[in-house]
Amino acid sequence: MTLRKLPVLLILGLLVREVFAFWTGHPSDFELWVRMGYAMLHGGNPYGVLPSVSGLSFANVYSATNEPTIAYLPFWPLVTGLVYWVYSLVGMNNRFVYYFLLKQPIIFGDVSLAYLLYSYVRSRKPQSGFWVLSFWLFSPFTIIISAIWGMFDSIAICFLILSVSSIGRVRRVLWASLAIFVKSIPIIFAAPLTVKNRKSLKDVSSFAFTIGLPAVLSIVIFVLTRWRLSTVSATLMSTAGKGGWSMSVWSVFPYLDNLGLLPPVLQTVSGIFGFVWIPGMVIFTFIAIRRFRTETDAGLFQALILCTIAFLVFKAQVAEQYALYLFALGAVDVALWNPQRKRLLISSMIVAMLYLVTNNYFLVRFLSPVYPNFVDFESMMYLLIGPIRYALIFVTGTLFTVLNIKYLVDVLSE
Repeated sequence: MTLRKLPVLLILGLLVREVFAFWTGHPSDFELWVRMGYAMLHGGNPYGVLPSVSGLSFANVYSATNEPTIAYLPFWPLVTGLVYWVYSLVGMNNRFVYYFLLKQPIIFGDVSLAYLLYSYVRSRKPQSGFWVLSFWLFSPFTIIISAIWGMFDSIAICFLILSVSSIGRVRRVLWASLAIFVKSIPIIFAAPLTVKNRKSLKDVSSFAFTIGLPAVLSIVIFVLTRWRLSTVSATLMSTAGKGGWSMSVWSVFPYLDNLGLLPPVLQTVSGIFGFVWIPGMVIFTFIAIRRFRTETDAGLFQALILCTIAFLVFKAQVAEQYALYLFALGAVDVALWNPQRKRLLISSMIVAMLYLVTNNYFLVRFLSPVYPNFVDFESMMYLLIGPIRYALIFVTGTLFTVLNIKYLVDVLSE
């Protein structure tokens, strides 16, 4: 019965996502993937300004301050280029086929992550395996981020889980490096994954290799493709310190500014707060390594969760997809070691879902591939409930930070 249940759940989780694959997408991010895949096979530079593609593009929400360009390492441009190559081989001149194909690596990564979480938990506590599988497969939040929005963080988390599942040092370092190469956020996990003793030369070299391999791979690709390093470095730096509306208490600055209540002195220095997360991460990474026995499964997960929460609390701009890292690690932790945190984990996901719905105009934004007038709808909503919406964004973002701090205290009290 158990052997039959696993493929059934995986297929159901896959089908739920495939239903949304070809006709939904974020008008900013997914539109970028559409343009980038085309540019990769037509001599374009994914790190330059990506023009719209006739017959394929579905939205143009960009401006001089928000140009259509990316701030990722080369992994994702290569994937979108491969997808467009497959699309050209299929020979069906239909943009919805292209959208469907672009979603496949994302959906496959999300379903694979569900299986990896299940496999990790089941090998240690068989009765909890299906809970963590179902938690990930059928959560509206995870489905929206991957299959509807079109964000690929689940692929990075797959490599993260493979890293924590590995026993050998070489494999752990390799999988962690690939996680960073997919999306740079997992760099916050490099130290807990590799450093047990700060005075150990092996640990220090493993840490250096973990963060160095993605950089070397990226440089090699840049040299081979002749893309300019200056563009991506400038974009990555601006992203690192970017502020604005956020799924955190940091949205207090744009909220007060929207109300006309932000003091001039805070307007001047608010940009500095965009980099607070860097020293914050250094401090809490040091605490995580000192506080927990990262050579054990339980200790390693507590350290990773602590680093994740510190990132979510101190980062000036927390996008909804960043919460996936906490939910994946937290689900394993709840299933294996700390079931009393289940209510806290689910509460955090509910608040993140409320923020997601409010921030994206009740999800109508994701209908942009089939609803070109979504901008008019958003403008109408802005006129009708603009102040209420901004208040809800601020309240849910702040509440998410409050729950993160509660989570942080609970982890440190272990």
